[in-house]
Parts: sequence; C-alpha cells; structure tokens
Amino acid sequence: MMKSAIVLFIAAFLTIGATAQNIQEGVNNLYAERYQSAQSVFEKLLAANPNNIDAVYWLGQTHIAQNNILAAKGIYEKALSTNGNAPLLLVGIGHVDLLEGRKPEARQRFESALTASKGRKGNDPTILNSVGRANVNAYTDKSKLGDLDYGIAKLNEAAQLAPNNPEIFLNLGNAYRKKHNGSEAVQAYRKAVNFAPALYRTAMLYKTQTNYRQPDAWSVVLDNLNNAITADPRFAPAYEELYYYNLLAKKDFATAEGFANKYITSSDQSPENDYLRAQTLFVQNKFTEAINIGKDIITQTNNNPRPRVYRLMVYSYLGSKDTTTACQFSNEFFAKADEEEILGQDYLAQASSCGKGNPELLRSAIIKAVSMDSVLSRQVGMLNDAAKDAKAAGQRLLEAELNVISYRLRDTQVNHTELINDISLPYFFGGDYERADSAAKQYIAVAPDSIYGHYWSALALERLDPEMEKGLAMPAYQKVLDISMIDKERHRSQGVRAAQLLAIYSFNIKNDKTAAMEFTKKGLEFDPENANLLNIKNTLEAQSKSNSTAKPAPKTPVKKG
Repeated sequence: MMKSAIVLFIAAFLTIGATAQNIQEGVNNLYAERYQSAQSVFEKLLAANPNNIDAVYWLGQTHIAQNNILAAKGIYEKALSTNGNAPLLLVGIGHVDLLEGRKPEARQRFESALTASKGRKGNDPTILNSVGRANVNAYTDKSKLGDLDYGIAKLNEAAQLAPNNPEIFLNLGNAYRKKHNGSEAVQAYRKAVNFAPALYRTAMLYKTQTNYRQPDAWSVVLDNLNNAITADPRFAPAYEELYYYNLLAKKDFATAEGFANKYITSSDQSPENDYLRAQTLFVQNKFTEAINIGKDIITQTNNNPRPRVYRLMVYSYLGSKDTTTACQFSNEFFAKADEEEILGQDYLAQASSCGKGNPELLRSAIIKAVSMDSVLSRQVGMLNDAAKDAKAAGQRLLEAELNVISYRLRDTQVNHTELINDISLPYFFGGDYERADSAAKQYIAVAPDSIYGHYWSALALERLDPEMEKGLAMPAYQKVLDISMIDKERHRSQGVRAAQLLAIYSFNIKNDKTAAMEFTKKGLEFDPENANLLNIKNTLEAQSKSNSTAKPAPKTPVKKG
C-alpha cells in the first residue's frame, strides 16, 4: 500500500513538473514572439486538461499580443463560465476590459482576483504580477487605458513577495519605460538578472540614445543583445536587432545575413521571414525587388502582415521616387501599428511621402518625430540627418521644415546664417517663396547690414511678383544695390542684378527714364561690359533721342545672378 502511494505521488509530481515546464515553454515562445508555437503549446495543454487555468490565461495573453482581443475575450469568458472565481481568469478578463475601455469594470475584476487569491501571508505574487502586467500592457501614451501607478504598486508588492521572479521585474521595467523614466526601467530590468526579455528591453532603451549613423556608440546595446542570446539562444528579437545593426549601421551584409538566418531558425515559419531578405535588398537600393517581396508578404498574410512590412514599402517607394504610393503605405502603417512600434523616423517618412502640398501635415509629422525623444542633442541629430536626406532626395520644402524646427529647438545656440543657408534657400528652391522671404527678413532683423538677407528676400519677392506690377521686390533690391556699392568687387553679381531690375522697373512700370538711366549707370560700375545693362542703356538713349514716350521700352531679358 505504501509503495503504491509513493508511486502515485511520484507520478503526480512528474505530471505537475511536466505541465509547469510546458507552460514555461509556451511563455518563452510568447516572449520570443513565436506566437504560433506559444498558441500550440497552450492549446495542447488545454486539450489534455480543459481546466488548466494557467494555460487558459497564457493562451489569452498570446492572442492579446497579436491584437486579437476578441479571441482572448472568448477564451476567458468560456473558462469563467465553469471557473467563475479563478483569480487568474478574472485578471485575464480584466485585461480585456481595459483594452476595450472599461476601466471601472477592470479595476473591480482585479480587486476581486486579489481578494480571492489572498492567503495568510498576504496577496498572491502571481496575481499581483498579472494585474501589473495587464495595466502596463494596456497603457499607451495615446490611449492611457491602463493605470501605470496602480500597476507599479502591485508589481512592487509582488517583487517584495517573490524577489526571484524575473517576469515581475520585466513588467516593472516596462511600466517605468512607459512612464518615460528610463533609469528606473533599467534598474528594474537588471533585477531580472539573466532573463532574455529584460536584457532585450534594456538594449532597446539604450538604442533610443543612438542611431544607425553612429555604429561606434552601440556598445551597451550590443552587450545587452548578446547577453539576451546567451540567456536564451532562441530569443529571436535579439537576432533581428543584431541583423539591423550590421545591415544599417555597419553595412556588413554577410554578417547581417548570418543574423537573419539565426532569426529565421529561431522564429515560427511564416511568409514574413522573407521580410529580412527584402530589407537587405532595400539597403542595397534594389527597391523594385524589395517592393515585390513586400507585396508577396502582404498577399500571403491576407493583407495583415506585421506593420514593419508597410514601413519597408514606404521607404522602398520613397527610394523609387513614388511618393504617392509611399504615402498610401504610410497611412497603412499608422493604421495598423501599435504605439510602441512607431519610431520617430516613421513620422519623418510620413512627412517625406505625404507632405507635398500639405505643409500642415509636414510640420505636424516632424513635431511628432521630435517628441519621440526628449534629449535635445538627439532631437537635433535626428533632424539634421533627416534634412540631409531630404536635400539629397530633392525634397527642399521638407529640408526647410526640418531645419526650422531644429533652429527653434536650439534657441540661443544657433548661428543666424542658418536662416539663409538652411531655411530661406531650401524654401526658395522648393517653391515656397513667402516662407523664403519670411526667413530672409528674420535674418535682416539680426544682421541688417548683411547683403544676404536683403538679396534672398528680393529674389523671393521677385518670384511672387514676376511682372513687377506691384514692385514687391524693389525696396529689397534697392538695399542690395546700396550695400553692393560699398564693396563692388565682392558683391558684383548681386549689384548687377539689383541695378538691372531697378532700371527695368523704373522705366517699364514707373515710366521714369531718368531713374532707369541712373540705375543702369550704377550697374555698369560693377560690370562695364555687361550685355544686358548695355542693351538697356542703348534703348534708353535711343528713345531719348527720338523724344518718344508713347511706346514704352520692352522689358530687357535679365540674366539670373
């Protein structure tokens, strides 16, 4: 009898151990974004035991991770119909309540779960952790569906009761990260010790402090990614980030391909695994090939790929100079991406693709991009890099808008010549002459004796009044001529242009031959052999000899200076 009892005890112990191991296997798959594998593990456990509460809870969490809230809700409601007081299920359905905007109902579920699970030593750390997880997961800066302070309080209580549970510290780190408290987040992640998801999240926090143009500044990011892989050799997200680093920062395509293969072997089989191949083609400027792969992924996933595929399509179409189609995919990206998946560069891509002819969207997108980071040096670095890219792509208005925001951010740290070189000129060559003139006038206010503000103001106003009927540019050209006369050699081209246009305006619009001749003579002081000025002079002299004023002189072609 005793022997049989021992055998039964050992069998039960082994069964419990196997179940716990399988649950953890599923959880590991979930954290490593192997959602199909995670779902398979939990469904097999439930097939063997429909009352496995842990399996029900984590299956619901797997659906939530894939934004399938309805599936999670159905699973939790079905389980609650037979296990109505199960604390973990109450937390699960409370999580769904949060995501569907029912905060009071969610809080009631959480408190009921905590009450039902409370023992002689206090609250159950597992339930405290799951309550914290639900509130942190549901919270975004945009929706604010979860309660971060409530979640942090429960997670800190759980940490006191179960200081060796790394998931508690992962969730606590996530909570501080969403409160934009990076230092507290890192401290919490470090308390998870060698837990791959926490190491990965630490790497992602440090990643926000650098960019792919600074590959030598990635040491802390790389250390944490490599440590995540050491902790879990199948942690796919870390391989993906190492792939991007080698692809985009180091331009080491061979090493990047190696990490891509490791990512694929550590992931569920999916059409989306071809995404990395498309990304590699994109970096090599093979935009058409990248686009074709992206289209295949979208088709094979029934128009429901991960948002990153739409991001790839945006950049690939931008590379192909097709901003219209790029804008369509940018809109798709923002419609389907979670807030946490959106990067500052995504807003800049939206500005590049959708901003033409829509200055309000242009400025709004850039401001959103800047707001993703609160550190001035990184904000300015991102704007400067984006402005260089915009200029190289011929998007001068975007370049100007980026430089305007950079200029405003730096306040007293600016060089005022940026108003001309980085703002007025890009606006001018982008065709926004009013803003080109405005920037030039801002420069005039701080440097009234410099010719450049007056000159670019004159050029912009000339484009706004091409027939010179309103004389918009004439006061500015008069100032250009006055300053040019002080140093005729240095400002020769500006002086010639100003004199020509003032002469033509005086005669054709004002019908003042005397003023026209005076401006012409001043222009010839800069360049006595100038063909345009000599032609104007000859025309004026000929009309003076004939004493005819009935027919005005034709406008003389002017060389652009």
